[in-house]
Amino acid sequence: MAGVTDSPYRRIARRFGAGLLYSECVSAEGLRRRGKASFDYCSFEEDERPIALQLFGSKPEQIEEAASVVAELFRPDMIDLNCGCPVKKFVTRGCGGALMQDPDLIGQMVTAAKIGSGLPVSVKLRAGYWPGVETAPLAAQSAAAAGASLIAVHGRFVRKAKGTKAEWEHIARVRESVPQLPVIGNGDIFSYDDARRMIRDTGCDRVMIARWAQGRPWIFEPMRDGGFPSGPVSPPTIAEMVELILEQYRLMAERFGEKLAVLRMRKHVGWFTHGWPGGSHLRSEIMTISSLPRAIERLHAYLNNLDTNFAPEGERVFSLALEDDEEAD
Repeated sequence: MAGVTDSPYRRIARRFGAGLLYSECVSAEGLRRRGKASFDYCSFEEDERPIALQLFGSKPEQIEEAASVVAELFRPDMIDLNCGCPVKKFVTRGCGGALMQDPDLIGQMVTAAKIGSGLPVSVKLRAGYWPGVETAPLAAQSAAAAGASLIAVHGRFVRKAKGTKAEWEHIARVRESVPQLPVIGNGDIFSYDDARRMIRDTGCDRVMIARWAQGRPWIFEPMRDGGFPSGPVSPPTIAEMVELILEQYRLMAERFGEKLAVLRMRKHVGWFTHGWPGGSHLRSEIMTISSLPRAIERLHAYLNNLDTNFAPEGERVFSLALEDDEEAD
């Protein structure tokens, strides 16, 4: 979810009832070096709590020093160690999903994060590195023995995962391997039925939602109290969604400035407007606009020419078949 789960996005998701929030991945080495970009990724608002700052690195000493910096300067509720990201630039540097090849090292990373920060530590895992070589249960046990407070596991392998379905049985085996810890399941959740089935079939305690929430921050509302809706749930009207877009533009501008806000919002507008009548033309225009007032003007003009009670067809029950993207979860 790099480039997606920034502070403005998280604040809107929290408003609709999202639980524990995670920052985008932050380089442990960048934090050690006091890099501005790394510090920017760590910044959050008080209304985002509880929040975990998500670190990636390849060496325990990196993690320990970075966790110390984070705890001192930003005071998050939790440190999260990303040990599952399949993106090439992570794996080739021995970070992210590359760590699934060495469960013992993951335990050492947890120890380092706890020593450095004094905060609870969570760990994100995948089923394993190579298909057919499951290491997640061992990695979870290593993390638990080192004092981890929470385990999240995505039901795909790191390598050769693109185009495959998440295999939830890996989540179930992690659940069995660390009965003393809460386990979060992740992968291929695109409806409330999916979330309900994952908990039923794997025994996981919570679910982690990624791509389904892109352009749909309201999906958390029916799950605010820990349950699932018993029937179809209608999304907001287009008029209400436009108000959300405008609110996100405002928060983006406050945090990043007008120019960067307009650029960062392009993908969000693309997700929000999926299925809208005339949405393709609106997206084409938004993608070329570089002025915030012009973007706002265009959205208002769109609404003035639309039946504002229309809800996009095909989204009423949130059962979406989206194109798989292994880098998104």
